[in-house]
Amino acid sequence: MKRISMFVILAALLAIGASALQVGSPTFGGETIDRVQNATSSIVLTNNDNQTLSNIAVTFAADVKYNLRNGTVPATVSANSQATISVVGNIPVDHPGIDSTTLKPAAINVGTFTLTGTLSNGSQVTATGNVMMQAVNQLEIKKVRIECDTKTDTVSDGDKVKNLKPGQDCQLTIEVENKFAEDDRNGQKIGDISFPTIRVDVESSDDDQVEVDCDEEDIDDLDADQTDEITCDLEIDEEADDKSSSIDIRVTSNDANGALQGEGLNFKMEVVRLTHDVQIRGVEVAPSRVSNCDPSSVKLTVSLLNQGKRDEKRVAVSVSSADLKFEKKVQDLELDKDDSASVSFDVPVPAGQKRGAVRFEVRSFFENTAQSNQATVDLTVEDCDAESEETESGSVSTPPQTFTQPPVVTAPPAGSVISAPKKTSSFTDSPAYVALLAVVSVAVLVALVLMVSALVRRRAE
Repeated sequence: MKRISMFVILAALLAIGASALQVGSPTFGGETIDRVQNATSSIVLTNNDNQTLSNIAVTFAADVKYNLRNGTVPATVSANSQATISVVGNIPVDHPGIDSTTLKPAAINVGTFTLTGTLSNGSQVTATGNVMMQAVNQLEIKKVRIECDTKTDTVSDGDKVKNLKPGQDCQLTIEVENKFAEDDRNGQKIGDISFPTIRVDVESSDDDQVEVDCDEEDIDDLDADQTDEITCDLEIDEEADDKSSSIDIRVTSNDANGALQGEGLNFKMEVVRLTHDVQIRGVEVAPSRVSNCDPSSVKLTVSLLNQGKRDEKRVAVSVSSADLKFEKKVQDLELDKDDSASVSFDVPVPAGQKRGAVRFEVRSFFENTAQSNQATVDLTVEDCDAESEETESGSVSTPPQTFTQPPVVTAPPAGSVISAPKKTSSFTDSPAYVALLAVVSVAVLVALVLMVSALVRRRAE
């Protein structure tokens, strides 16, 4: 029992000794502080004992490039009071501006210190702590833009791009800036510093949902106070689920002095499927040009895709043209989720149709009557005397849009019009040649008559 009591008393004494002296960790620099020599910081010392602390000393364990050393050390610290010890060190030119894992500005642990002292009763007390150091980050993501169809947004860390559709394509532009000043003040190596190679990594949390394809992965030789950018294609799968995917951007580089710097940015892309969404993914009219000399017909083909959340049993497609007074609707089509289908229409074009563009309105429906999507395509009608070579089928693709934002799809020119070659005629095809031939024929006939008459006279004599 006595041994246990002695052990408890000893443990209590050790605990009191350990807690008699407390120290805070010094941090050199900061988020806006350049990499300079003779930076200062402080250690806050707390004497929790009822005795005065004296013979205070501080020692450091760190790389010599930091040149950590004491500044001002108080001679004594009264019982139950605090004191500040100033310390000095160098922030080297290769000190990181960011945490290598999070890519966020952060103070980095560069070493440790030990503080010792003597209480009035002669007992020694010791405390240890870390030495932290931070320097400004000079490589930043200046701007990130995402363009999906005709809509462009600027995204920041933590943002969400909403209401995207399966099969939609987006373009991501990442602009990077070297924040170093163009000039170096007093040769301190805190300005006019370039980044030889900047690594830009863009990753999707789910490649089956959103696929990333960047034109380049590196930016080379970015000088002080300059910007540069790269672009990436973000392709949303046509069968993408109704959920969000994360896009992670990491920009990192070691500057010309070797200091790691950069920034990270993360945003989400939210894919939303409507309950019913029969998309018009393409419209093709063949041929794309006709003449109004004679009656003709064209074939209009509509490509559909069910991007809704469920299978559809009563899909309908209609095609109409006010110019041709044409209207037709196909109903009761079955189209399962993520499946596609094509529907064709034969459209007559009467002779004498007015030249110019004939517009077709194409609409898709679910439950045969509820409109889902729409698009347009044009047919070119040419005058009867406008001789042109037959063109190939013109085809148009409509971006996936809901009916609330209908896309306008216009058929591109199917080819240039080539005039027929001019006919060339010789002299033998001319009226003058025919007249000359008649005169010659008459002259020959007269000559024959005279010759016959002369022969008859000679025999008579």
